[in-house]
Amino acid sequence: MQPTLSEHDVVLIEPTSNVAVGDIVLARHPYKQSVKLLKRVQKIEENGRFSLIGDNPGESTDSRTFGTLSIEYIYGKVVCRLS
Repeated sequence: MQPTLSEHDVVLIEPTSNVAVGDIVLARHPYKQSVKLLKRVQKIEENGRFSLIGDNPGESTDSRTFGTLSIEYIYGKVVCRLS
């Protein structure tokens, strides 16, 4: 699958928005504090942990690598893309 976002796209984030499966979110990398991730929510577990996946799984570092993330790692949901 081709990535939904391009390298130079600008996105708007809604920090207070409810996040659902299929949404693209901005998240903090669990091991690299300076790295932010734009990933799609693949699954939300009952305990509130989020499984994130990249739109190009062969080239993506996501929950398959670092596991699920708690809500504290999610900055917000992408609500608009400007190309």
